[in-house]
Amino acid sequence: MLIFTNKYVLGLKKRIFPYLLLLLAMVSCAGQGGGGTDGACEVEWKFATPDSLPARVVAVDTMELANPFVRYERKSNIYYMIGDGGYMWTSSDLRTWTGPYNVLRVSDDSWYGKDSEILAPEIHAHNGRYCYMASLQDKTSGHISCAVFTADEITGPYIPVAGEGMLLDSLEVAGHPTFCTDEMDAGYMIYSDSNEPGGVLRIIRFTKDMEKRMGESYVMFSGADNALDVAKDGRPIEAPYLFVTDTGAAGLLFTAYDGEESVVAVAYTTNELGHWLNGPWVAEPQPLVKGNAGGASLFTDYDGTLVMAFHKDTLINGKNIKVPRFMKMDRQFEKLEKIGYYNF
Repeated sequence: MLIFTNKYVLGLKKRIFPYLLLLLAMVSCAGQGGGGTDGACEVEWKFATPDSLPARVVAVDTMELANPFVRYERKSNIYYMIGDGGYMWTSSDLRTWTGPYNVLRVSDDSWYGKDSEILAPEIHAHNGRYCYMASLQDKTSGHISCAVFTADEITGPYIPVAGEGMLLDSLEVAGHPTFCTDEMDAGYMIYSDSNEPGGVLRIIRFTKDMEKRMGESYVMFSGADNALDVAKDGRPIEAPYLFVTDTGAAGLLFTAYDGEESVVAVAYTTNELGHWLNGPWVAEPQPLVKGNAGGASLFTDYDGTLVMAFHKDTLINGKNIKVPRFMKMDRQFEKLEKIGYYNF
């Protein structure tokens, strides 16, 4: 005869209870028509392709991807790349990439909608979490603004911060957001505003939990007032990315235009007193990269080499597409210097 002691019953509860919770979740989801990637009924997040088909392996010099952004994670020894479209690609050598993987969990209730176009996303680590920033464009209205998502793991799921990820008013036209911190570890978002001639780069501070804005945005850098010769035709500057050299000099990568051709440009602050984010910023007269290039950012590879990722128009099979390119850089002096294209 089996005697049910208190100790036995307690052990039985511990073994069975998790399965009961899983069963209840499955029954609840079945009653609501199944679990979607944005619903409360989702039992487990899967790092998977958006169409559930096997991931593809693509050589980087044949990929079509604008505004590439790369992070190297030493703990996994893997490179993670995202770009226009919002999907993630992974690589162990920067030469071949596997994907695309879906990492965002977007709700239909947001102002941008689940089917919005995702442009110029970036992923940054901050306060023990990962911050995903992107431009989102409503396909119905064409309105574009910035949204912020956070996750505990680099592979997601990234969910909107409070207020649907809006550090900005949903009516504010904004694009190409990037993230930076100051010496006090305060977080900022820099983004493009194309409403003014020549375009401007605005900056706004947000709270430590990245859920609220602090104050109003202000103009950090103006395309109309800078010294870059190719920006004088009135085409708006965009795609900012902030960096600091080994000597402590602050620099700003951005995309400018020489007629219809885009270029990667760079500016440096001349402010020796006060907060360096306030500028003033002065652009170098000549761009870093010409030839319909843009969307530049920096990352460090496995051996500590600084690399600039950007897209560049490339003719493949008779079609001109934007292909990710990687260039080794040197920042040990006051200004960023090119070494040459990355040697795989």
